[in-house]
Amino acid sequence: MMKFDDSYELLADLRGECPKKAADKLQNQMKQVIAALEQGQRDAAKVQKLFDAFCANALKIADESGIDVRFLRDCLAGDVLYLLDWFGLELDVSDAMRRFQK
Repeated sequence: MMKFDDSYELLADLRGECPKKAADKLQNQMKQVIAALEQGQRDAAKVQKLFDAFCANALKIADESGIDVRFLRDCLAGDVLYLLDWFGLELDVSDAMRRFQK
């Protein structure tokens, strides 16, 4: 089991730029992805489903909170890329965030 980097500040680019409640919801969604990866999930299809669900929820939160989707995507991309690198996943950030393309 690989533990995520405790020193990494999730959603640092987003904090202060959107409502705190929305940022907290997004962080909780991201922590669900991290928990699955910490538990050893590496199956490519299942990892993609984790990111698809995360992005779908992020889009819903953006809609509910009035956050610009392009802004949100750009802010989240850095965190998603960090997760992919940290856990050594062979998934491109654009694939991980493909729900933002639709």
